[in-house]
Formats: sequence, structure tokens, C-alpha cells
Amino acid sequence: MRNIFKRAQNTTNYANPTPRKLPRVVGTLVLLIAVLVVMGNAVEVIPSGYTGVVTTFGQIQEKPMPNGFNWKIPFVQEVLQVNNKQQDIYLEGQIWSEASDQTVVYLEGVTVTYQILPERSAWIFANVSDYTNNLVSRTLVDSAMKTAAKSLASEDVTNRGLIEPAARESLQAAIDEKYGEGTVSVIKVVISNMDFEERYNEAIEARQLARMEQERQQIENATNLARAQAEADAARIEAQGKAEAETILAQAKADANEILSASITERTQTQDMINSWNGVLPSTFVTDGENGLFKMFSIMPAQDGNGGSAVPAAAAPAAPTPAETAAEETEAGAE
Repeated sequence: MRNIFKRAQNTTNYANPTPRKLPRVVGTLVLLIAVLVVMGNAVEVIPSGYTGVVTTFGQIQEKPMPNGFNWKIPFVQEVLQVNNKQQDIYLEGQIWSEASDQTVVYLEGVTVTYQILPERSAWIFANVSDYTNNLVSRTLVDSAMKTAAKSLASEDVTNRGLIEPAARESLQAAIDEKYGEGTVSVIKVVISNMDFEERYNEAIEARQLARMEQERQQIENATNLARAQAEADAARIEAQGKAEAETILAQAKADANEILSASITERTQTQDMINSWNGVLPSTFVTDGENGLFKMFSIMPAQDGNGGSAVPAAAAPAAPTPAETAAEETEAGAE
């Protein structure tokens, strides 16, 4: 019986360990858990597009932790992540400003795209309170928009191709002045709408209408002037043509008269007188006081082929009698 009891006791000892081995197993498990906790606290994985800001007992280290797998002192150091990706901030409402010629203009719906540079993440975390909301403040954006608008004339201030780059440069200069160069990069500025105040728009419309009317009047005046010039040129050409025609005609007449004058001789004059005589002798004769009767003409008859006269000679007027001469003188004295 005693042996059977001992065998049963030995079998029970193999199935249940002694109380002295239990603390060793628990200690091993606790140590393993502690090691895992420490290892987990000593490793920090920074995702892409972020940097880690390391604090040691609350003291911020200047050198940021790069993205990827990193070691830290467990329970002593803490790592906070800063977003270095491009971020947008949208400002609602209107921003009123003036152009360079003091024309009132407003901008609204401004979107600023910016990026925190990784090497300055720790500085921003240490120096900018609530940097996610206050880094690019509305005050900075408003001031930059007004400065950009004042750098452009009224005809250029609403041109997005000019105002948006000017606004980006102005905002970048303001951020560099506040945080230092190489801290925040302004990628772009987008303005959804901008316009002049209503009174200026009305003035622009009136000015455009006046300019259009002026251009229309100039075109009309130019047309009338061209028409008048064309008419004057036509009249001048016509007058010149008439003058040249008259000159040519006068020259032709002069040339004809010259030729005619050159062809007139005493014989031709006598022949003309014969051709124009009606065969009636004059009733009154004129004397020159010396040679008696004025010699009217003498006809030289043409000769025929046989030496005779082809045309009978005209009879010369008979000399007046003394009684006829006295009567003519008496009549002339009475007159």
C-alpha cells in the first residue's frame, strides 16, 4: 500500500509543478512584455511628407527627425509629426484695395497654396502657436493682396495673369519677413473673382461708350474728308482737262490763223473781193484828196489756153462828170 501511494504521489508531482517554479515563469513573461514595450517606445516611423519634431523632457530639439524608421530614447523622448506637404488655405469674403491710380477694386475667394520646409519644422513647432491655423493668417494674406493691387494700374489689376503672381510674391515677402527666409514656401495664389466698385464700372462703361462714339465720329470724318478730297481731285482733273482742251483749241486756232495769214496776199484779197461782189457799182465814191477816186480793185483776167481771156474783164466804173462831182460835194457839205 505504501508503494502504491508513493507511485501515485510521484505521478501527481509530474503533472503539477511546484510552487517554487511559478514566479520564474511569470518573471520571464513580464520581462518579455517590458522588452516589447521598450522596443516599441524606442522606434518611431515617420510617414512620407512629414518630419518629426523630437522633444526630450519637453525640450524641443532643433534638428527634425526625417521620414522613415528612426530610434528615440523610450519614455524620455517624444516625437510629434509636422506636415510638409502642400496645403491650401481658403479665405472667404472680399478684400478691398486700390490700384496704382487709386481706383477702388476688390478681391474675393482667395486660395493660398503653401508648404512648410522640412528643415524648419522644429522652429515652426516651437515658435508658432497653433501653426496649422495661424501660420498663413488672414492678416498676412489681406496685406499681401492690397500691396499687389497697388502695384498695378487699373487696366491691369483685374488681369489674373498679372495680379496672382504679384500677390504670390507679395505674400512670400511678408512671410519671409515674419518667419525668416526658407521657412514657408508660397506655391501659388488663386483669386476666384475680382472687380471694381459699381461706380467705377459705370464710369468705365460711359468712357467706353464715349470712346466708341469718338472712334465712330473719326471714321465718319475721315470718310467725309476722303470723299471731299476725291471730289476736289475729280473737279481739278476736270478743270485741268477743260483748260488743256481750250489751250489746245486756242493753239490750233492760232496755228490756223498763222497759216492763213501767211497765205493771204494782195492777189488772194482781190480775188475774195471779186467773189463777194454782187455786180452793183457803189453810188458813193471816196477820194483821198490827192489821187482822185480810191482805187477799189483791178481784175487781172485769167488767160485761156489760146492766150485769150477766159473771163471777160469787169468794166471799170466811168469817171463822174463835173456836175455829178459838184452835186456830191454839195451833198457832203450839207451832211
